[in-house]
Amino acid sequence: MRQDTLTSSPSISEDWSHALAGVKLTHTVHLVSSLSASVESTAAALFEGENAAVDRWAVSRCRGVVEQTIVLAGITERRAVKLRERLAALDGVLRTRVEHQFVRSR
Repeated sequence: MRQDTLTSSPSISEDWSHALAGVKLTHTVHLVSSLSASVESTAAALFEGENAAVDRWAVSRCRGVVEQTIVLAGITERRAVKLRERLAALDGVLRTRVEHQFVRSR
């Protein structure tokens, strides 16, 4: 019997930043979509609905493709993964990826 590592892994199910003084957990979502898709507004609505704070949002366009790099804070790793999955299911999305990072507070 195969155990689902996504739901049982402590790194996905918990936010470990409370155990590390002076650091906060952020998530960088990399999103690539076709230029014709209205992914930006849909993604913004998803983030707002999840109460995910957007620290930075960079958009670049090249030859019919839009690449977005979105840095989120205030959510757990599990919620970031679920957001990535929801973004990947949007019409026009070609690829998504999420990076979980511990960043030193200033």
